[in-house]
Amino acid sequence: MDAERKRQLKALGKAEVERRSAELQAALDAANPAPSGSDEWGRGYKKATLRERWLRKKAPILHQKRLEKLFVVVPESSGDWAPYMQCKRCGSVAPTENPRRLIYWASCRCGNIKVRSLWFWHKATIQDPSLILYVKLIGKG
Repeated sequence: MDAERKRQLKALGKAEVERRSAELQAALDAANPAPSGSDEWGRGYKKATLRERWLRKKAPILHQKRLEKLFVVVPESSGDWAPYMQCKRCGSVAPTENPRRLIYWASCRCGNIKVRSLWFWHKATIQDPSLILYVKLIGKG
């Protein structure tokens, strides 16, 4: 690989990092719009952290109305693993991993995503994979 190609790839990498950073910063600003460093921002941060902790512990399927009230949805475009998947048809969000519970029986509003667990038996079913978007959730403060 010649030096010119290395420079081009480095510039492309920097541009991608800046784009992702701007997207993440916009999502964080939407989650906690208070001025940074203020008492209001601190209360919002604590509230958002508690919501994210609850989300990790319970791993619920969140339907669109509740999802919009509690979280900011950030699409995972890099192809990396994402903790949640969103149904494009109904807007519900489901965990990508089976929750650690003895009994878990839930689905999205339209039935595209179904997650079933009974004791040691686990099954997740996606009827139409083209309607799935992998996302991360940021708690609103």
